Amino acid sequence: MSVVGITVALHWWAAAEVRRNTSELVLLSLGGAAWLIVASNLFPWLGLSVLDDAVERRNIAALVALCGAVIGVAITYAGANLGEGPSYWNNLFSVALGTGGLLCLWILLELSGRVSVSIAEHRDLASGMRLCGFLIATGLILGRAVAGDWHSEAATLRDYWRDGWPAMVLCATALAIERLARPSQARPFPPWLSFGSLPVLFHLGMAIGWLWYLGPWEGKPQ
Repeated sequence: MSVVGITVALHWWAAAEVRRNTSELVLLSLGGAAWLIVASNLFPWLGLSVLDDAVERRNIAALVALCGAVIGVAITYAGANLGEGPSYWNNLFSVALGTGGLLCLWILLELSGRVSVSIAEHRDLASGMRLCGFLIATGLILGRAVAGDWHSEAATLRDYWRDGWPAMVLCATALAIERLARPSQARPFPPWLSFGSLPVLFHLGMAIGWLWYLGPWEGKPQ
């Protein structure tokens, strides 16, 4: 489904040459699929494995969290390929910025909040939902930060910081919520509705509000 989402985004909002040329659209979509596979192989380093946790152990909390991770990466890939540019290498630079930022913030959340323990060991669905929401929201912010017409590496980095800094605020907020909402001896199974759904809505609300504030990216097709 994430690859379908990438394809749809490219079909509507990629560079004019990509939108006119089916072979280039397919090529970038296949590149998105390959990027998702590469990123998924990095997830175990962050404490969650698609094969071990989601498939073999049938851990629903891990499945939810990993779905958020895949969607977040897909959004950063799609965002990096929106707008006009002279070369696919420019797109790759933007993709690396977007996905790299997402993974770095996930690492910070993991090191400080140990969210993978709550998900993989305690099988806490609320924790999985919170991580899912955080990763999708971060993907939206950073994907928007790398979207738009290409000018130069320096301009891309400047825009990335200018439009993507709220992702750091989101990470700090997610960490604060995690420390309050994660499983404990007094509350080993926090209710997913209040400890999962509400933080998800909060994270997504922050991201969507920021995207609304920024408005369309430079070069968005009319």
